[in-house]
Amino acid sequence: MVTVIKNVFLVVLLTLAPVWASAVSLTLEQCVDRGVEFNPQMRAYRLAIAEAEEGISEAWSAFLPTFRVDYNYTYLENNSDTLDRDYRSQDSDRFTLRLTQPLFSGMSGVSGLSRARQNKVYREHDLRFMKRQLVREIHLSFYDILHAEQLVDKWTESVSRLESQREIAEAWVAQELAPPLRLMEIEAERYNSLQQLAAAKAALATGEARLREWLAMEDAEAIELVGGLQNAGTVSCETVEKCLQQALDQRPDIKLSLLDRRMAREDSKAIMSRNLPQVNLEGSWVDYSRNYDGGLIEREDQEYYTVAVNVSMTPFPGGRNIFGYRRQELAVKRLESQLVTTRASIVTEVKSRFQQRLEGKSLVDSAEKGLVVAREIYNYTVRSSKLGVSSLDDLLDAELRLTRAEVDKIDADFALQKAIILLGYAAGEQLLGQ
Repeated sequence: MVTVIKNVFLVVLLTLAPVWASAVSLTLEQCVDRGVEFNPQMRAYRLAIAEAEEGISEAWSAFLPTFRVDYNYTYLENNSDTLDRDYRSQDSDRFTLRLTQPLFSGMSGVSGLSRARQNKVYREHDLRFMKRQLVREIHLSFYDILHAEQLVDKWTESVSRLESQREIAEAWVAQELAPPLRLMEIEAERYNSLQQLAAAKAALATGEARLREWLAMEDAEAIELVGGLQNAGTVSCETVEKCLQQALDQRPDIKLSLLDRRMAREDSKAIMSRNLPQVNLEGSWVDYSRNYDGGLIEREDQEYYTVAVNVSMTPFPGGRNIFGYRRQELAVKRLESQLVTTRASIVTEVKSRFQQRLEGKSLVDSAEKGLVVAREIYNYTVRSSKLGVSSLDDLLDAELRLTRAEVDKIDADFALQKAIILLGYAAGEQLLGQ
């Protein structure tokens, strides 16, 4: 029997071992580090930078010489019936080495290289923008989970307190010291607390699933977060004016809008450069031989070199350059308008987030004071009920008041930390772990 129990225990242990092993304890900074490293979107943006670097190398090729090798073989059969034919057949081969060095490409090469370099800078800012968005979402998911965990704890406590009150009420009703209605009211509140508990657990599961997505974690990995709702940090800018100036100077989406406009202007220059001449230095070496069958000459060999400067220009390419330039200038104006819109949107966002933080601080202060009062009332009512001074109605009211105060405090802490995170993001600050 003992052996059987040991075997069963080992089977259960081995079954649960992967679950235990997969449990991960993470701080906020560790969550951010993991997300930045493993999130597939971050990998895609890093690959985009590598792609842009190759684009710079490709743009440099416009200034480098090109080397071309040509070989041609020809066979000719003379089927003429005339007696004075020079040959019955001939074959020839031509081997050519050709070198072309661009001297002036109408500024298209310079413009292309500048455009490629700006594209790399754009991709780098795009990566920073994506990283900030990812860090913001990790922050919000992290505190969503902490918020839900605290709500689960508080509603669990509420259910426990109501169950204790139900036992007291049952005793009072049994002794006819209280009507059965009071017991029913307590039971109704207990069911309400159970519903709130279920909702908090559902929110917790949703938050954990969202965080796993940001961190690229498997569903089997259990998450245990280390931290509290009061650890979101602060925002360095003390006034809304400083926050606005900081946002306009540091936010990557502003820099992306500026780069969009700059690259559009570079494209305009590239279009106009098409009207300029193209100057190339060309050199070639040719080895030519011809063999005759039945002719007076059996073989002919030639070898020669050429050096030339080639200048080409298309003064009027059917209006393509003019219309292309006009179209690109309209694109520049459109991007300038988008830049104005982006600036206005940032201003609105910063002002709104700054006000939310102020309101969050006030809400936390009020919630703290309300919780102190509610806890004192509840403790006094519990003591009084044991002495028979307070009624079941008083006890139930005190319980409900305490639960609401505790939940209000949790919600206020979460609202403040969320406001701090969003204000920091809006103001272009470095978020914790970034």
